[in-house]
Amino acid sequence: MWFDDFPEQCPPSDARQDTLEVFRLVSNIPPRADDFLATKREFPHRNFADDVLCNAHGVSVFQKHDDILKKREHFKKALGHKKIAVGTITQDDGLVKETGGLSHVTWWLQTDEPHKTFKEVQNVTK
Repeated sequence: MWFDDFPEQCPPSDARQDTLEVFRLVSNIPPRADDFLATKREFPHRNFADDVLCNAHGVSVFQKHDDILKKREHFKKALGHKKIAVGTITQDDGLVKETGGLSHVTWWLQTDEPHKTFKEVQNVTK
């Protein structure tokens, strides 16, 4: 059940089914399905370079809480208002692959309820 407009070879052949606990920046608490739009769906008029186009058809999540905090802080103007949610991707929810830096993972959804296991995380202070 991939979107019709996925480019060829997307998701990539080395993406895998896996069970992962991940963190996602969301606008709603509790998170809703529309908090899990692929970048390409969220920004349909943005032109993506060929080397990142497939990733743009996925959803960005992070495996480490500290890394998602860094991402939100780095893009404070655009993401500073977002909340952090944690949840589990299961093997039935789509394919995943580590992409980019930090603990970033691209998740190509195959579920209508990506939000089903996600809940808000309070910021951890050290």
